[in-house]
Amino acid sequence: MEHQAQINSINIQYETFGTKSNPAVLLISGLGISMTRWTTPFCELLATKGYYIIRYDNRDTGCSTFSDKKFNSPEEVFAVLGKDVIEPPFYSLYDLAKDAILLLDHLKISKVHVIGRSMGGIIGQIIASKYKERVLSLTIIMSTSLNPILPQTSPDVMGRMMAPLPNYQTDKENHIKARLAFTKFISSTDLPFNEQEEIALIEKDYNRNERSNNTLMHVCAVGFTPYDREITASITCPTLIIHGTIDPIFPKEHALDLHQSIANSKLLLIANMGHDLHQDRYAEVIERFIEL
Repeated sequence: MEHQAQINSINIQYETFGTKSNPAVLLISGLGISMTRWTTPFCELLATKGYYIIRYDNRDTGCSTFSDKKFNSPEEVFAVLGKDVIEPPFYSLYDLAKDAILLLDHLKISKVHVIGRSMGGIIGQIIASKYKERVLSLTIIMSTSLNPILPQTSPDVMGRMMAPLPNYQTDKENHIKARLAFTKFISSTDLPFNEQEEIALIEKDYNRNERSNNTLMHVCAVGFTPYDREITASITCPTLIIHGTIDPIFPKEHALDLHQSIANSKLLLIANMGHDLHQDRYAEVIERFIEL
């Protein structure tokens, strides 16, 4: 059952799995995606290993608080970031990290294993650096340190990611078609793309909240978060980095950089894995996490 916590003057929607007395695992979602992308089967499988799982919607996704800001084009995003000053309603990934900590406070959880995917992996790094007394371990999946010297997302991929989608309520068929096309485009090539499962996840999101996730607010949040080598340098908890060799959003060099920058970290490079966490990889990912 889903619950809502009022923290930091906003509401954060969350759901838990397993027994609360077990070690806690906080699952942090990526850019513009709801907590449902940490699928129920993944959460349930992790819970059976003896953990208490918390998944939640970052602000501007799912059923958490949304900003009033609406963008009509990607150019408006660049104009906002060009000001180089964070003014409400905008925020950085440091603010999203604080949201996560306040959610743990709400749940009265003092220490937690952190698993973050994509943008959530960056948030996880900030938490492990700035709130290290709260973190038992860190697992970073398909993410980056934001180091600007690394190979960047290609303009083609970025354009697809930021392109406006057809309205789900008025043009559901083309909305789903566009979502499927992008998800398949960034996915692994060695495993079958489960189109029906993807459609079910899209529909689940809109059954929870008919409002589309405000992805471009997250683009701004990343843009307002400068690269800081001290973040990775100060991480001391056991750390696992999982990355695909054909990730089109963060090329594998991002994983190598994280591995080099975080002392005593472990690296799992998965051949033919894209920017996705396929259900056929759940067991391996969870096994490697447990080994930390």
